[in-house]
Amino acid sequence: MKYSFVCLLLFCLTGALAQDRVIGHLGGKPVLESELKGSSELKRANHLYEQVVAPAVRAYLASHEQRLKPTETDVQQFMQMDRASRKCRGRSDQPEADRSYAEWEVLNIKLQRFIYAQHGGGRLRFQQMGTEAFDATRTMILELERRGAFAIHDPALREMALDYWLKPHGPLMSDPGFDKAFKIEHAHEPCPGR
Repeated sequence: MKYSFVCLLLFCLTGALAQDRVIGHLGGKPVLESELKGSSELKRANHLYEQVVAPAVRAYLASHEQRLKPTETDVQQFMQMDRASRKCRGRSDQPEADRSYAEWEVLNIKLQRFIYAQHGGGRLRFQQMGTEAFDATRTMILELERRGAFAIHDPALREMALDYWLKPHGPLMSDPGFDKAFKIEHAHEPCPGR
């Protein structure tokens, strides 16, 4: 009798330990703990961000693709301003921005301006790849979470996964206002005396 009870207890415990825990959802699809990669909680939280939050943001932005797509006029304007900026600074010997770079820059400007305009503006952060609409992006991510586009059920993992947006690290620039934020004509420094 004791032997049967011990075997039953071990069987139940083994089954309970083998169950995979749902730690989040992406668009209603569960994300299991076993899907997270990383040897530390921070690495697992970063992987969770890439598995849950980033795809929700990409899906949201993809639904507005037509508004974000660089137009030929936008690209030409950027390239013309790049040439003028280099010329007035005596940097004509530096290579001109090529078309693919101009398209990438314009896409980033339009993307950040869209986020800024749609999600309340706010402070900006200069990053290596350009300026980002920091407060507006945080608002967008939290709105997507409230709408159920994604969920992270473990509070500690959620806090680590969203740390960059929840706890600003480093300097932020004050809100310049919609009339000045993320405009193609502001992508280059003005020439001295202008």
